[in-house]
Amino acid sequence: MEPDVSIAIAKRVEEIQRLADSIAEHHPYWPLLHFSLQLLSRVVEKWHGSFSREELEELKWIVEKIENAIDKLDVIYHKF
Repeated sequence: MEPDVSIAIAKRVEEIQRLADSIAEHHPYWPLLHFSLQLLSRVVEKWHGSFSREELEELKWIVEKIENAIDKLDVIYHKF
């Protein structure tokens, strides 16, 4: 029987999320990391299934949060 890679990925994402949440909230990259991990977690949860419309909307919301985090970094590092 082939091992379920999604379970292994989910465990690692959870570990990284706990670590990031415990030590890095003050870092300017934290929102980007946090929402990227949320997105990855949702994808892995549905690895063997499908997304409902509501879940897809939630993914879009998370992607917007990632875009906002990137925009904020752009402002921080490219002030004129």
